Amino acid sequence: MKQQTKLSILAFGLAVVLAGAPAAAQTGRGGSYVGPPVSLCPTVAVSGVEKPADMGRRSFSATRSADLIFHVLFDRSLEEEHVVTLKIFTPHGHLYRQLDVPLAPAKGEKPAGARRLPGYPYPVPVRTPLAVTVGGQSYESVDVSFPVAGSAIVTSSLYGRWKVELFLDGAARPCGEPTVFDLAQ
Repeated sequence: MKQQTKLSILAFGLAVVLAGAPAAAQTGRGGSYVGPPVSLCPTVAVSGVEKPADMGRRSFSATRSADLIFHVLFDRSLEEEHVVTLKIFTPHGHLYRQLDVPLAPAKGEKPAGARRLPGYPYPVPVRTPLAVTVGGQSYESVDVSFPVAGSAIVTSSLYGRWKVELFLDGAARPCGEPTVFDLAQ
């Protein structure tokens, strides 16, 4: 009987820990923040600069596309300032480029100036998301250019499956699932 009571207490303790897991996943050691609220997590759609409305394509030609556009799509309006970080990985899994974009909520006027970000020698312009409709659903979108033509992608033949991870506000873990796309010659 005592062993059954110990097992019941252990099971109850495990259930309490697991029930708190989603909230605990938002903090790291010492309670530091490691991720954005799931409800704010944007998605990334990719298009060529030639057809920006053709979002969500998964395959592009590096010789036919001058640049790609990463569309950072929020499914609800921003209420405060944020910094979106896009980490772009080569087909071999190496970090190719990191792009940091400070955002301000759209309040009928353009955001003032720029913001200093760690690792950047000069202030980075603050961007305001624009309202867009994709597949009948409304989003707020910020478009980020990604040069392809004339870049190391072409000169070093970095063709294959690329990956984009999105981080919000300096989080240690990516926000949502990565976006993948193929670059062919």
